[in-house]
Amino acid sequence: MFLKRLLLLPLLLVLLFSCSTTTGVFDDPYTFSSASVDEKLMHYGAEKVSVPIPECYYNGGLWLEKLEELVQEAEDYIFISTFLGSSSSRLETLYELLSQKAESGVDVYIIIDGLSSYDMTETRNYMTQLYFLRDSGVHLIEYAPVSALRIINPASLIIRDHRKLFVFDGKKCAIGGMNLNYISLGAPDVKLQRDSMYLFDSPELSALFMREFINIWNKTSVEKIDPELYPTYAGSGDEALYDAYLFNQGPGGSSNVASMYASLINGAKESIYILPYLPIWNESMYNSIRLAVERGVDVHIFFPLDSRSYAESGVKYVIPDIVDTGAHVYVAVIGGDENLPMLHEKLMVVDGRYTVIGSTNFNYRSMDLSHEDSLVIDSSEFAASSIEHFYDRMAEGSIEIDEQVAEKWKDDSSFLSYLMVYYGG
Repeated sequence: MFLKRLLLLPLLLVLLFSCSTTTGVFDDPYTFSSASVDEKLMHYGAEKVSVPIPECYYNGGLWLEKLEELVQEAEDYIFISTFLGSSSSRLETLYELLSQKAESGVDVYIIIDGLSSYDMTETRNYMTQLYFLRDSGVHLIEYAPVSALRIINPASLIIRDHRKLFVFDGKKCAIGGMNLNYISLGAPDVKLQRDSMYLFDSPELSALFMREFINIWNKTSVEKIDPELYPTYAGSGDEALYDAYLFNQGPGGSSNVASMYASLINGAKESIYILPYLPIWNESMYNSIRLAVERGVDVHIFFPLDSRSYAESGVKYVIPDIVDTGAHVYVAVIGGDENLPMLHEKLMVVDGRYTVIGSTNFNYRSMDLSHEDSLVIDSSEFAASSIEHFYDRMAEGSIEIDEQVAEKWKDDSSFLSYLMVYYGG
């Protein structure tokens, strides 16, 4: 294992000095200005959309049941993009339903990231690759499949499509953090990652997600999708709607998620709650949190220690720097006599009003080395329920970390592991 990590070091060093960065926006004076949140988010390329409060799924088993229902109800088309996609015994019904829909004439398109075959979670012990879906007429492609030829361009190996998005018939859509694999959906509930998905009954948002999906599909596949073949719809007008801001960081997008986070954190006045899976930041990001605390903002940061040893070591390496920001820092470690399932959720709530959901981790890798989708919802109602969820989810198995504990954990870590997590996630 040590030899493998050592061999990775040259690649990581190449990336360190070759990749451009968007996180410099955390130092942009405009993000600290008196401009409204709406003005800042629109300035940085957000697409404004009206959305209802979504259905929230915090349990992979329940989300799997809902997915099966949504697939069964689909009449025209299904678009799915997932970072990690594979099958296991509990997922067989879902993939059988997708195959049946394709055979019945429903257009089913699936994008999986090229790292799906290299899943490093417990999924690797149970997974079956999804290529068999093509036999039933499902259109399936890999984004940036890993190959020896890509070593010529290291960035093509490490820039991944990290989004998890779904569109059903242009009327319902979903985003969040759950992959289509064993550890997210297919394991017995006690082993499932703690994560979230958000389902919207929103033709307007569905149209935007459909466009994003088609953009990346047409960029990646020789088989092109004609968007004119897939209808979009107007909303019913009956539902209560809230302003939301979509940040599409990927092909066809004009925004980056770093500017979204910078605008919200640097403009925060009262409180910030963050779930930053793998909190590997650069100095601009640390300084943004530090300045918020100095302004009197009450900042709470919850994150896990990864079950993968190199990732756990990499996170432990930076804990003293996170604690040094002055934020309240909690680590989800132990539940009863055994480790809780991995906390993989992505969520931020600012000033009891703005809630950020989607695929994006609050870390360097998501901001600079991945295609991501994030949605900022301006709703005090949704923010309140999300903060309640923070404490429901974190109450068990979280401990607040002080400087002494942080330094001790750093002594048990390694810089090489930190470097691997910084770029590899």
